[in-house]
Amino acid sequence: MTRNYFKTLALTVFLIGIAATSFGQMKIGGRVGLNMANLRGSSIQNNSMLLGYNVGVSFDYGLKNIIKSDFGERFSVAIEVAASQKGATTDYLFYSDTLQTTVDTVYGAKQVSTYVEIPILAKYTFGDLRGIHYYAEAGFYMASLFGLTINGDVWRDHDHNPETDRRKYREEYTGFDYGFVVGGGVLIPVGGRRSPWLISGDVRYTMGFTNIGELKKGTTDIPASQLADIKTSAISVLFGVVYKLGN
Repeated sequence: MTRNYFKTLALTVFLIGIAATSFGQMKIGGRVGLNMANLRGSSIQNNSMLLGYNVGVSFDYGLKNIIKSDFGERFSVAIEVAASQKGATTDYLFYSDTLQTTVDTVYGAKQVSTYVEIPILAKYTFGDLRGIHYYAEAGFYMASLFGLTINGDVWRDHDHNPETDRRKYREEYTGFDYGFVVGGGVLIPVGGRRSPWLISGDVRYTMGFTNIGELKKGTTDIPASQLADIKTSAISVLFGVVYKLGN
């Protein structure tokens, strides 16, 4: 399933990239930042925020050659590809006996999910387009799960016997996530008003819509309620460098 998700994400970027080549002005950028991530839902207990990284590239396509107005000058569509860590510090539950009657809890477990994430955003710019200017953004994202650890461990082996109960925590979660993105930022020209280089700063909020927990045949030692309702969220603070093509 994960392989199919990656194919879908790659095809989406490819098709939108082809369509956007006629959109006029384009900005290409790289960025790094911090995710202040958390998990939501009835399956989450005693959760708190977890810090993770967010690293990616962006392609921002202006629509001034399509929409002949001031609105077209300021409206663009942005596509990004990023490696993004999400998760939370939360309690993790599992059955400690084969009869599934006794539940043990790992308190304050750091649950870290690493995603390949593709946000697609509509952006509107305010202020002097050749000076410091600001933008608001909103859209959606799709993400494919690349890896998951709990307290730094990839594998779960509750009885310390790798032949009886050893599997990746990743196998307890669906490989796909999608949701809503909203935020805003600033672009600052570097090297004068006619320079193609800009520095960017961005703050955004992402909220996942889908349950990422998945109770599979091999996860009989996990209470069903532990995976019934888990959704992602994150506040991201991003900084980057942008190069502007066209006029």
